[in-house]
Amino acid sequence: MSASVGSRAKQALAFAELCGGARFDRKRFNAVDAAVAKGFSEKAGDGGEGDDDDGRRRRNGGGSSEEEEDEGAGSSATATHKYTKLSDDEANAMRKQLRIRVQGADGSCPAPLQTFDELEKRFKCGGRLLERMREAKFLEPTPIQRQAVPILCGKNELLAIAPTGSGKTLAFLLPIIMKLKAHKEGGARALLLAPTKELASQSARILRLLSRGVSGLKSCLLSKATAGNDFSKVDVVVATPMRLKILLQDDKINLSKVLYLVLDEADKLFEMGFVEQIDAVVAACDNKKITRALFSATLPEKVEELARSVMPRPIRLTVGERNSASSTIAQRMVFCGHEAGKLMALRQIIRDGIKPPVIIFTQSKDRAKVLAKELTGDGLHIGLIHAEMSDTKREEQVDRFRMGETWVLIATDLLARGMDFVGVSTVINFDFPGSPTSYIHRIGRSGRAGRPGAAITFFTEEDAQRGDLRPIANVMKNSGCDVPEWMLAHTGEKGMRRRKRKDGKEDNPRRAPLDLPMGADPKVYMGDKKKRKKPVPAKTGDDVAPPLPKKWKGKKKTAHKS
Repeated sequence: MSASVGSRAKQALAFAELCGGARFDRKRFNAVDAAVAKGFSEKAGDGGEGDDDDGRRRRNGGGSSEEEEDEGAGSSATATHKYTKLSDDEANAMRKQLRIRVQGADGSCPAPLQTFDELEKRFKCGGRLLERMREAKFLEPTPIQRQAVPILCGKNELLAIAPTGSGKTLAFLLPIIMKLKAHKEGGARALLLAPTKELASQSARILRLLSRGVSGLKSCLLSKATAGNDFSKVDVVVATPMRLKILLQDDKINLSKVLYLVLDEADKLFEMGFVEQIDAVVAACDNKKITRALFSATLPEKVEELARSVMPRPIRLTVGERNSASSTIAQRMVFCGHEAGKLMALRQIIRDGIKPPVIIFTQSKDRAKVLAKELTGDGLHIGLIHAEMSDTKREEQVDRFRMGETWVLIATDLLARGMDFVGVSTVINFDFPGSPTSYIHRIGRSGRAGRPGAAITFFTEEDAQRGDLRPIANVMKNSGCDVPEWMLAHTGEKGMRRRKRKDGKEDNPRRAPLDLPMGADPKVYMGDKKKRKKPVPAKTGDDVAPPLPKKWKGKKKTAHKS
């Protein structure tokens, strides 16, 4: 009996690894295995929530389950590692090797971590937390974790920029768990802000995974269901700016005791439309001992100026090249002619063979719906997610994708920010991204935690005429990809270039419908904007009162009988 239980446990772990994307083989597993894996993961504390490993499997490429077990066995050896303090020269050499750049530290930047085990001696990290991290497969710190954790543990304010999938979430969660230590009533002592509900849910999930049975910290993901909670009994609040601002206006939450304020995907949070909410939250976090931290994969100069208004003198930490994509992602562009050619190109790629799971990005929810309808019936196990869907439906789509029930997930840029699907093999930009920032975040859903990934971007003649190719080609070149010289030199055609919106947001171009007939003129189909109905002229006559002025708001006067 014990042997059968052990085999089912191994099968469940194998399925959990499969859902991580190391080997996606639908034929080997079915819905029953998925249920077994989920039940086992809840019991063992591995898998399930743990599939958001955010950089914990630091390997070159994929790797089998046997290699994973070898890593786990090796973790016991690292537990006996003796910590030796690095000299300044050794610390600088390590930073150079890991492509870590630090500015604004005034010569007092703490040395990077060599292993996670040295946290016990350097920062008095509890042994139970280290054990929990090993169980969750956080075995070796990534470059951002090596330097960001010591900086935040030293209570230094931080502005951190690192590629997608590099482990930023763990980099700011570890110091919070270590410094807050145990539950304490009186008000929230840490606040995590994220631009989307999905990203906030992910951070809350990893926080629960690490702190469960370790510190006793109580965390709360702010939502409609939890808006009425007693926040004086909560240690860590994870929220989106708008919902938190509403609570502040209604005096339902007190942030005066917050010691750690973290802004995840800071560039998105400082876009026009979020600034007012961020200002209100920062003003409410008025504790003199507060430590602020901003994390992002991309940070334009204008956004950085706004960020520095929150933190006047932070330590600026950059891993790799600024505003660049991960070097583990193989990137290429595919010319499709016109919009009608995109669907043909996509089906051709699928016929040639593509490794799931796959995320396909479109520029709008309407185009995502049409594309999902076009691909339904092709046997691809299609999923769809966009901002118009309810929270429950969006969570359901994400869960199905994590469990391997969905092979191809069609999404808008809603999913491009911070969502950690470790095993995503391929990202397809069905619609050309509106900016290098959007491109970096989209393709960053693959190639996470050191795994190889692939990104395919469709482009048309119109995209080239708008001058969109050159910025994306530069990102690809900086990531080590081969790019044709004409793309790097192509600036588009005068009068056709993409316009910049005053609010700083991306201006999505009008595109022809996906089901455009072959040979049809795209301009004819693009002119389908809803025309305003012209007002019907009022009837004239002796017995009819004259039409009221447009700005008239009073009561209609009645004509007196003579």
